Order: sequence, then structure tokens, then C-alpha cells
Amino acid sequence: MASNGDGASDADETATDSRPESAGDTGIVDRWTALDRGWQALALGLGIVAAHLAGQAL
Repeated sequence: MASNGDGASDADETATDSRPESAGDTGIVDRWTALDRGWQALALGLGIVAAHLAGQAL
């Protein structure tokens, strides 16, 4: 088998690329991974604070 230099064979790469994307992979997941870690931390922190405040209101 041929190798592309990163330790994975070409067969593994084509198998991964040919899978159909689920609905979640195209929207929120791509947007989340496009953010840098600082923005991810900020968004996660705000989400936790919002969940805590919503829990306190009940």
C-alpha cells in the first residue's frame, strides 16, 4: 500500500472522504472548529453561566 507520509494509507483516506456527512457536521460543528480556542472558551463559559442562571430561575 502507498503511504501519504503521515502514517495513514491511501485506502484509509479515501474511505474517510467518501462517507456522507451528517447534518450536524455541516453546520455547527464546522463553525465551532473554525473558532480559535479563546473564542471557544468564551462561548463555553457564557453557555455555562447562562445554564446556571436558567437553573437558578427555576
